[in-house]
Formats: sequence, structure tokens, C-alpha cells
Amino acid sequence: MKEEIEKIDKLIDDMQMLMKYIYKQINSYDNKVVFSAMIIKKTIDILTTSKYVFRNYLVSVQISLLRLLCDNCLALESVNQLGLDKVMELINSHQQVNQIMIDEEQNMSDGYLKRKVADKYQAFDKIYRFACEGVHFSKQAISLAFENGENGSRINVNPGNKELKDKMVVINNNIIVVSNIIGSMLKEIVL
Repeated sequence: MKEEIEKIDKLIDDMQMLMKYIYKQINSYDNKVVFSAMIIKKTIDILTTSKYVFRNYLVSVQISLLRLLCDNCLALESVNQLGLDKVMELINSHQQVNQIMIDEEQNMSDGYLKRKVADKYQAFDKIYRFACEGVHFSKQAISLAFENGENGSRINVNPGNKELKDKMVVINNNIIVVSNIIGSMLKEIVL
């Protein structure tokens, strides 16, 4: 468990260093710095929360945090598609990216953005689908409410799922993969 927490701590440090580097390169509060700060802050907050979640075996929350990290990738991809100034204009005017039509039939939906990210980062598609299944009501979500006991399955609505520690390590590794994708995408956009 300690190793998994250390991996998250390293990611947090890397994100903080990335923000310092971005600001040093740009040296003003232009859209690149403001957008970077937003993405990095959300990522760090999610990573910080994931440490607590991991320590307490809250696998359903860990999956939700993974999905939130995936949303950061979608936000970054929206910048690749529309340009940073357009996305910042949408954010500042309380509009949603998914209201933008790409052509007559396709809006800039999460599904569209996910496909675009997955074109560049092959692992993303599988991680995104897994995270969505865990967030939405599904067989995966149902399974977390039960555990195997001596007399078969029984309901478990106590906090956490200690018996799923191995699964949590896998999810933690997915959190690391997605966080690295965020860092890579952000560098491409602003540097």
C-alpha cells in the first residue's frame, strides 16, 4: 500500500513542478497559464483524494475519481479541437463544449472527445469505459455491494472493500496512466 501512495505523491509533485515550469515559460496569467492551473489543480485535488480513498479501500469512489481524471483529458482534447481561446471563452460565458456542433450530425460530446483521446493514447479507451461502468449503475457497481462470506454472498454496505485491495492497485495504476496522459496533453497544448 505504501508504494501505491508514493506513486501518487510523485504524480502530485510532478504536477506542481509542471505548473511552475509552465508559468516560468509564459510568465503571465494568459489563457495558457489559467487553463493549465485549472487542469493541474483539479488533477492534484483528485490525486490527493485518491490517497485517502486507497487507504480506506473505497473502490467505488476510486473508480469515480478515475472518471474525473478522464474528464480532464476530455477538456484537454476540447482545446485540441477548438483552440484554447475558444474553450476559455466558453468557460467564461458558462457554456458547455458539448453544445458545439462539429458538423451537421456530430456535437462535441464526451464520446466524440473520448475517441479522439483514444486515437492518441490507446490505453485511454479501455480505462474510460471501465470508469464509466463503475460510476453508472451497472453490474460492476452492484458487485461492490456484496462480498463472499462463509455461507455464500452477503450484502456489504460498510465503507470500503478490503477484499478488493488487488483491484484497487490496478485502478491506482490506471490513475497513474491517465494522470500521465493529462501531463502529456497539457504540455502539447501550452508549451
